[in-house]
Amino acid sequence: MAVTLIVLGCACSAAAAGPPFELAVRRDRLFGGSTGTLVLTAEGIEYRTTDTDDARRWAYDDVKQVQILSPTRIAVLTYEDRGRLRRGADRRFDFTVVHGAASSDLVTFLLERIARPLVTAVMPRYGGEPLFRVRAKHQRQGRGSEGTLVLYNGHLLYLTEQEQASRYWRFGDIDSVLRLDRFRLQIVAYEGGSGDTRPFVFELKSDLPDGFYDTLWARVNPPSLHPAATARE
Repeated sequence: MAVTLIVLGCACSAAAAGPPFELAVRRDRLFGGSTGTLVLTAEGIEYRTTDTDDARRWAYDDVKQVQILSPTRIAVLTYEDRGRLRRGADRRFDFTVVHGAASSDLVTFLLERIARPLVTAVMPRYGGEPLFRVRAKHQRQGRGSEGTLVLYNGHLLYLTEQEQASRYWRFGDIDSVLRLDRFRLQIVAYEGGSGDTRPFVFELKSDLPDGFYDTLWARVNPPSLHPAATARE
């Protein structure tokens, strides 16, 4: 519960300025890099920099995925080819925020404008009472994290004190859910931009509350996804 309250407090903090949202950033590259301003408006995303080779402007439908990986790490996955040596591979722009931070207001703003799956470890603004919650550990290679899975009527949250490990998922951002056994739940989310997915396996610290899994499964797999099956019924 303490973890949940800490992260929820972040989601309800004072509003940040915007839109447009402007963040001083450094573009991270294997060789070299550049500094500039990442600007997010109602029309799209722009990277303003004096390095003309790095300067970009994207409409939202030209972006495969936006990833808010922490308050200071943002990635923009695009349809742009990487170049001759990696033909067909799309270009990814990784930014480190050097002044300011990605805020709850910024994430809420993006969720209202981007239909494609969005990855965010920063919680947007949301309200209402949760339907269910259960404490869990996210299992992963290296260091896992402990937190709380919270199911709302319109989204699923994993809340933890590790800033890069939290996640907010709209149900359309989830590919599938599977109860592996009594104490393990798998969430497969669209994380990668080209239909790529990432499995999140959670070890539950108690039995799932009655109705949690069935409610989550029904939200992720609405009848509109299976019209033929619905017609047969």
